[in-house]
Amino acid sequence: MNRNRMLRRIAYVRRNRCSALVAALCLFTVLNPLLAGSAIGGSVLGVALFTVLVLAVWALRLERPVLWGLGVFGFITVDALIADRMGFGGLRPIALGSTAVFVGAITIALLRYVLDRRPITTDKVFGAVASYILIALSFASLFGFLQVFQPHAFHATIAHGSDGKLNWSDLMYFSFTVLTSTGFGEITPATPMARALIVIEQVLGVMYVAFLIARLANMYGSTKHSR
Repeated sequence: MNRNRMLRRIAYVRRNRCSALVAALCLFTVLNPLLAGSAIGGSVLGVALFTVLVLAVWALRLERPVLWGLGVFGFITVDALIADRMGFGGLRPIALGSTAVFVGAITIALLRYVLDRRPITTDKVFGAVASYILIALSFASLFGFLQVFQPHAFHATIAHGSDGKLNWSDLMYFSFTVLTSTGFGEITPATPMARALIVIEQVLGVMYVAFLIARLANMYGSTKHSR
């Protein structure tokens, strides 16, 4: 009985690969504040992020040339992240910039899958949630990249970075509040470029919800007319 139940669960995950991606992204989000404070923990998070994105590539069933390209770029990204955590501060712009590009590329591929004209499935619903989380991760990387060149780009009542800047957990938290238009106010933009990035993320967050609702409404209308 237990074996059959396990086989059914495995079959469900294989049919709905994006469900595993959502679970991994949620786990990654929870682990961030627990591991981000040390060099070893930061390196583990870098590997974990790469693993999550590999899972995203697996969920999307991408073609082999694209798969290899993303794999090589992801390997470079993780190496830069680990080197940065181990004290090679000069690689921080490369680490954050490549992370933003890598996560952004996978987010775009996932959005194409979620918003295409094929029928909405359970897997696509999970993919929509994963896309939303990945948009926030992309902008968190961009905010970190901006901090390298503009150290005072953001003002925070409490900054948990060792140099007084926002660390990765702070950046993720702030990005999610911007994307969802929550805005608790303890972190605010302090430069024009920071404000510009926030405006773009807020617009994308609103557009994403609008496009997703329109996609679902269109599917519902098509189903209704076909009866």
